[in-house]
Amino acid sequence: MSLDPDDWESFRAAAHTALDDAIEFLRTVRQRPVWQPAPERVRIALDAPVSTAGQDFDSVYQEFKDLILPYSTGNTHPRFFGWVHGTGQAGGIVAEMLAAAMNANCGGRDHVGIHVERVVLGWCKKLFGFPAQASGLLVSGTSMANLIALTVARNARDLGQIRAKGVGGHPRLVAYASTEVHECVIKAMEILGLGGDHLRRIPTDEQFRIDLRALQDRIADDRSCGFEPFCVIGTAGTVNTGAIDDLDALASFCTAEKIWFHIDGAFGALCVLSEDRDRGTPRGATPPTPPGIRVRTTAVRSG
Repeated sequence: MSLDPDDWESFRAAAHTALDDAIEFLRTVRQRPVWQPAPERVRIALDAPVSTAGQDFDSVYQEFKDLILPYSTGNTHPRFFGWVHGTGQAGGIVAEMLAAAMNANCGGRDHVGIHVERVVLGWCKKLFGFPAQASGLLVSGTSMANLIALTVARNARDLGQIRAKGVGGHPRLVAYASTEVHECVIKAMEILGLGGDHLRRIPTDEQFRIDLRALQDRIADDRSCGFEPFCVIGTAGTVNTGAIDDLDALASFCTAEKIWFHIDGAFGALCVLSEDRDRGTPRGATPPTPPGIRVRTTAVRSG
């Protein structure tokens, strides 16, 4: 038996139809509402019991066109103003198709996907002014990136012993972020077994940036109570207002206090590409960084 199509030419024709439909869906997006809810008939159809009989490609694709495609989030529309979802690009249709054809697993081994990831990370290091020895990963989005970044910060607290023995020996680890931090950071603390209550939510100033004095006071209080501050999360562009914490001041503070400094760059990190940043620093040039500071920034959300 084989999972290949019974008729490659019929599959080719069906795939071309699907590609044409996808392109037309984007081309005509301005002619449709930004968003429309799935009607009850669609929800009932989708709630049907699982079928034990196989379906041909054409039948499945028709269900997709009727029941799914018209009722997406709406972020491909130019008047989608909610949240921070990217609109994507038409070229993404082809990119996703080619990626699916390769079906690459970049968890290891020797293949070109690993090399491509390293090349892209090299570009990012140059664009962000990171040192050549910096490392990183390409992940699905900033929620996963924040989880990984906090995992590294947690494990680095005692040179990796947590990886072997768990968090039981460090029940009082605490992290710090402003009240404007994205909720995925709270969820990351929960997933890591540290607890959402161990993310200290620090008040902000009148520009919605983390209040440095309040941060210093809370860390001092926690230490006096036996807690172990292990990470400060700065934000480069909050979801609520686009506010950017005073990252230089936070970096200097964390260096002095020997606390891991993490930057959530989901919303504003790409501003590093702007020719107007840092009072006109040319695109691609390296902005000044306080000596001895190592900044870790999450992957920027795709799209």
